[in-house]
Amino acid sequence: MSEPQESSRLRLELDAPGFLKVERLVAYEMGNLLLMLNLQLQQRFGLRAEEYQVYLLIVLATVQRFANISDVNTENLSRAPLPPDLAGSISRRRIADVLGIPFETVRRTVASLLDRGLIEERSRGCLSTRGGTLQYLGEDATPEKLARRFISSINTMIRIGAIKPPDKL
Repeated sequence: MSEPQESSRLRLELDAPGFLKVERLVAYEMGNLLLMLNLQLQQRFGLRAEEYQVYLLIVLATVQRFANISDVNTENLSRAPLPPDLAGSISRRRIADVLGIPFETVRRTVASLLDRGLIEERSRGCLSTRGGTLQYLGEDATPEKLARRFISSINTMIRIGAIKPPDKL
């Protein structure tokens, strides 16, 4: 799979006047999208809302180091677990800071996630997923379902005039 050249990339743009005319519908569409995406993932992992937020932050922290590499190796773009040297981590303290929840709540939630085998502590204070999260989600095509919902929402915003479609498709 080759990446398109920078000059040939099609870009969507916000139509500011169009957006203002339909802002309430756009806000509803975005809110509904976020709620549905989060509920689907929360239910897939069998987590309560607060547990899900902590877990999602750990998932994103695990992938962040890899995602920020400028020369990404395409062999690591699939569902296969990231090699440990490319996986990032996050501390309990940072989770509490990012989510704005008490450290003790994070400590208890992390203990529960560790007990259930959803995450691991690679070294003292370095929390990450165990690997295979994307494979697990792919078993029932969850990532594709989420992407389709996202695209549907974008198409709705194009249809109601909040987003300018690209000149060429």
